[in-house]
Amino acid sequence: MLAAGDRVLVGVSGGVDSMALLHLLGRVAAQWNLAIGVAHLNHCLRGAAADDDAAAVGRTAAALGYPYHAGRAQVTRVKRKLGLSLEEAARRVRYAFFNKVMADAGYNKLALGHHMDDNAEQMLLALLRGTGPRGLSGIAPVREDRIIRPLMGVRRAQIEDYVRDAGIPWVKDASNEDTRFMRNRIRRVLLPLLTTSYNPRIVERLNRLADVMRTEEAWIAELVGAQYEQTVQQRGTGSVTLALHRLQVSAPALTRRMIRMALEELTGNLRKIGFSHIQNVQGLTETTGGRKECHLPGGIRAWRSNDRLILSIGPRRRGRSEAVLPKGTVPPAKLLSGPFPKTLLIEEMGLGLQVVPCAREQLPAWRDVGPDRVYLDADQLNPPLAIRPVRPGDRFAPLGAGGSQKLKKFFIDHRIPREDRVKAMVVTDTQGIVWLVSRRIDDRVKVTARTSRILSIEIFLLDTR
Repeated sequence: MLAAGDRVLVGVSGGVDSMALLHLLGRVAAQWNLAIGVAHLNHCLRGAAADDDAAAVGRTAAALGYPYHAGRAQVTRVKRKLGLSLEEAARRVRYAFFNKVMADAGYNKLALGHHMDDNAEQMLLALLRGTGPRGLSGIAPVREDRIIRPLMGVRRAQIEDYVRDAGIPWVKDASNEDTRFMRNRIRRVLLPLLTTSYNPRIVERLNRLADVMRTEEAWIAELVGAQYEQTVQQRGTGSVTLALHRLQVSAPALTRRMIRMALEELTGNLRKIGFSHIQNVQGLTETTGGRKECHLPGGIRAWRSNDRLILSIGPRRRGRSEAVLPKGTVPPAKLLSGPFPKTLLIEEMGLGLQVVPCAREQLPAWRDVGPDRVYLDADQLNPPLAIRPVRPGDRFAPLGAGGSQKLKKFFIDHRIPREDRVKAMVVTDTQGIVWLVSRRIDDRVKVTARTSRILSIEIFLLDTR
């Protein structure tokens, strides 16, 4: 992870993990001739509490004599602008901040405080959402020869003991207790249950699985890479062309991996690409006849033309909750009944639906709620819930509109393009539509001062967030 003379930027939130990491690196800095700097990004999500955290990290950096690089980012604005989950938006701006500081100040390593429990949580998160070998590789201890995680071999409890015994000050982020976030529910509910009821060493076992899968994935990727280079016919600006016959004669697993490589080459990552998207593109290699095509998140288009499979990325970005079915496919309604919380994964649509009870004190400000999440009065709902495409004649009472109207009128009044209307989805109960996804809820299920029980419903693309 480290070499003599490295310039190491330490990402410090102020929490117990990053504060322990900062002090541990300080103990070996002289021996390794390390130059250490401290980076802290205020995500502007927790008001005065976040400002206090930034000040606490700044005091620690000053006491240790390290350069302090502080930044601020309006994560909620990024979330709304890019149509991301709050966690994904925070991750993006955080790494953009770290990269800028490293470039400006000449750091060659970025040290982060992830540990074994974080890795176990990530593994469970990936399993629950559906993943392959890459997802089961967990959090890499070293990435790109520049991002290092020195605490990946220790448990959270060990870190807390170290900080307490050494008298190291740290701050507590209340958002880590917020069970609206799936990762927090895994940390506070699922992982303790697995530990006490199934395997007391579940964290170690999941980390061992991640180590095995990481090495095997690297080996497989090297083999597939050689096949991929022989399959690529042409590379252009924003496009990759693959030889169709090579995809057709390859084993399905190899074909999927080559398609993944092409998509990763186009976009730089696969954060919005799930297994169902890969299947849709793979389906183009199995059809006969003329040109066929499908659309994927991020403005990606894949089509078959004669003996070629072409993947391209355009300027238009698709919304997070758009379905990604092959042209002409109409998915059936998918039912979801209580008790909640519950998550419904719809592989053929590339979507997931998560329904979670929410306490009134957990309700965010309306301006902080993105288009892919709503909060509804649970007592006004009549399960089972269902998610389906819009149908001719569908009606609902849009919140604030003052009455019932056909979806067609809503689309016209709000100037929604025809190509977006046919992809629109609705969530319904036994009485009718409760949510025109990403656009408006029905007035019947709005949260009021009399509401006693609240349900949060979020729609997401598989393998994202």
